Amino acid sequence: MSAPVRPGRGRVAPVRPERTHAVVVGVERYAAGAAWDLPGPAADARRFTAWLRGRGVPAAHIQLLLAPLAGAGGPEVDVPSAGAGREAVQEVLTRRLPALEGDLLWVFWGGHGVTDAQGHRRLFYADAAADDKRNLDLDAWLTACTTDLLPGFRRQIWLVDSCQTFVEDLALARALPAEVPPGGDRLPGREQFVLLASGPGQRAANDPVGQTGVFSRAVLAELAGADGWPPDMNAVAERVIAGFTSGGQRPTSLWYRSWGDDVRELAFPAARRRAEPVPDAALSELVNLLAGWPGMTDRDQRQLVLGMLPPDLSGAIPRLGAPRPDLISIVRTCRRHPGGLAALVAAVALVEPGSLEQRDLTDWATRWLPPEQGA
Repeated sequence: MSAPVRPGRGRVAPVRPERTHAVVVGVERYAAGAAWDLPGPAADARRFTAWLRGRGVPAAHIQLLLAPLAGAGGPEVDVPSAGAGREAVQEVLTRRLPALEGDLLWVFWGGHGVTDAQGHRRLFYADAAADDKRNLDLDAWLTACTTDLLPGFRRQIWLVDSCQTFVEDLALARALPAEVPPGGDRLPGREQFVLLASGPGQRAANDPVGQTGVFSRAVLAELAGADGWPPDMNAVAERVIAGFTSGGQRPTSLWYRSWGDDVRELAFPAARRRAEPVPDAALSELVNLLAGWPGMTDRDQRQLVLGMLPPDLSGAIPRLGAPRPDLISIVRTCRRHPGGLAALVAAVALVEPGSLEQRDLTDWATRWLPPEQGA
């Protein structure tokens, strides 16, 4: 019998689930406080773990690192979890993985991320605080895992569901704390497949009610129906991209590097739309107005409002757990989309028609939105 052939790479040795290992990280809760809450990544991490177990990957081969919010969803799994702070993650990356050897390594990470001033993608640990934003340099670790620092895994698949917003756009300190892995010698024959929910400077969409990242949901759906081990990841990536391109909620861009080191970034049109001519002071007034509505403090009700927005707009909104940060994210994203604020005002107006708050909202729209777009 001939050896399996990976598309574009020629003949390779068989890859077996029983010789597959995985690092699965889901961070929903941060030391920075409730403003950073992100419902979904821990649930997605459990879903990904359940998929690995269903495909025959031993429970002992899966490192599950979670920082869940209260009530975090996802299936029950027979894999014990540890925390997702810096020490726990570094214990796995620098001590456990280098001592292991297998046919394939999966890495899944869901949580907050940014792109630093040097263009490196950073992923925040669960113990990232307002005054100490601890983070993992994803680009540095991708390189490190192709060196003799990780000799046991020639083939690797990385799936990362996080925003990669430019650090300056978030008004964070430009110099994030940096900790890079020690240098190593590049090894021949390393194969890394990397699929990210966003490209540099872009955001990834999240569904807090469904407790899932939009990217993670799409990838897991494709993996569930994929044959072979590992699945044909080039085909998975193409189907995920096609699904987002055809409409519905979606991240602002996707980035991946194939087994053959081909790099592709797909940016959706919504990511580059011009802003509406509404000044920051008026935007703050709208946020304050919405924050005063009792109904808008409820996450499910905010999700109901977003469900009435155009899919390309609702899918581009980064969702945050706490009400006020979530409203700020909603309003700021709507301003960047032509007609977005008008669509938001119209949707909110359906929630509590005839109320005093509704009259204040109508007054705001009359003053700040063009007449043809007003509520």
